[in-house]
Amino acid sequence: MGDEDLGARLKAAAEKLVGGDALTSKYGLDCFALVDKLLRGLGAATAADGDVAVTATADYDWGDGILLDSIQPGDILQFNKHVVDIATWKYANGQWYEAEGRTLTRPHHTAIVMEVRKDGSVVVVEQNVRPSPGKVTRNVIPRLDAGEETRKVNSEEKIKLKVTGAVRAYRPIPKPAKGASLLHPGKSAGRSMLAGRTPIQGGAKRAPGPVGIGRWHGDDDSPA
Repeated sequence: MGDEDLGARLKAAAEKLVGGDALTSKYGLDCFALVDKLLRGLGAATAADGDVAVTATADYDWGDGILLDSIQPGDILQFNKHVVDIATWKYANGQWYEAEGRTLTRPHHTAIVMEVRKDGSVVVVEQNVRPSPGKVTRNVIPRLDAGEETRKVNSEEKIKLKVTGAVRAYRPIPKPAKGASLLHPGKSAGRSMLAGRTPIQGGAKRAPGPVGIGRWHGDDDSPA
């Protein structure tokens, strides 16, 4: 079973759960349980097989580390203090003004890639995120890597994005043979040590104003 086939199977398995109840672990409801249980069901390596000890705050190692610009459906994203500030600007009466703003936060989170769009946004399947933490949901993240950009919608509207935080990307791999060790960086069989990361942390915050601020937040998670 090749890694590409494994990624396709993970994507399909995650897609089937969208809209259903979130999976749980011995810690209760967390984002970790969704990815961990799906990988186990596919006979794939989980974070427990990786080079990072599984703790409540760890940046879990889910397989072969890859660069963010090479992600594809079926890959796994590990977020650390990731914040996307989205501001919608409109043009009226000869000037630009901020008409709406919202903040997407994933402080410590894991998600599965479903689609990578040409504009840089990524569609993921995840759980333990608002507004429906108790469900498996399909969501769009406008941008993964840290930085700022403006996207033109039309002559009278544009979107400004500011991203801070870190994201590591992984490609799932088959579970190692019984007794095999993956605990030595650089020596683990079939496992790449490369991972895409944007090493900035913090987040943009705005107080509600007359234009109306929509907020969406991910939750801190505990491992299964």
